[in-house]
Amino acid sequence: MNQTNQRVSWLGVGRMGEAMAERLLAGGVGVQAWNRSPDKVAGLVAAGATLLASPALSDAPVAFSMVLNDEALDALWQADDGILAGARPPDVWVDCSTVSPAASQRAADAAAARDVAFVCAPVSGNPLVVRSGNLIFAVSGPPAGVATATPLLRHIGRAVHVAGRGHEARVVKLCTNLVLAVLTQALAEALVLGQSHGVRRAALMEFINDSAIGSPFTRYKTDAFVRLDLEPAFTPEGQRKDLRLALRLAAEHEVPMGVSSATEVEFSRLVASGLGEGLDFASLVLLAARDAGIAIEPEHD
Repeated sequence: MNQTNQRVSWLGVGRMGEAMAERLLAGGVGVQAWNRSPDKVAGLVAAGATLLASPALSDAPVAFSMVLNDEALDALWQADDGILAGARPPDVWVDCSTVSPAASQRAADAAAARDVAFVCAPVSGNPLVVRSGNLIFAVSGPPAGVATATPLLRHIGRAVHVAGRGHEARVVKLCTNLVLAVLTQALAEALVLGQSHGVRRAALMEFINDSAIGSPFTRYKTDAFVRLDLEPAFTPEGQRKDLRLALRLAAEHEVPMGVSSATEVEFSRLVASGLGEGLDFASLVLLAARDAGIAIEPEHD
């Protein structure tokens, strides 16, 4: 580890937040870590972070946040001991959560009132992607804030894509997750169709992965679809939340979203069925198989 004199606070230590803060620590950045449930910070403290009793007590010039949803982001700045409540708030607040542009705007307005630059930096990836160094960021916000955040983001991931000066990065992330949701549903249906005609899922995924439509995502999800290794990288509930945020944006501007709307129904059916409980969102394949009356079992070599 090359120690630097950089210091940040990290607010929100879930699976993604912990992995991302670990990357900063590995890069020699000093990290003050806070989570609503303090026990979740233990791993980061063991790795060298300092436990932060509340966001308001941080003295770091840059604060990162990674929280679950709009309500959690609102709570970060609305709380009496929140990120903007201290005598000396951060110069730059970098939020990496997947939230609506409206919640992002509320946080930015509150930050501006305390002369804090608010930077949107949602991510594409999961904890395994983070730890391999392959996370990417969509970033938008005030240019000076983005310039401050970018070197720190490059400690965490491999690429920073600047999308604008406002909240454009939120839209980029929601559109990306929309494609992810639709693609997963299409794969689930295709694999069940293939199996119904005697095609092994492994054979179909091997062909797809070598075709023009193959991608890092299809290759990464192959074990989930073939071996039914559904340890959650992202839950059906989380994916549905993001899909609904995208559909809400579409409704605001009268953008028809037929395929995406149908996919949201399938995610809602999956959640309601219980088939995806505690599993990855690729568990859509279980629902597709049930609907087709097909028994689906793990395939092994």
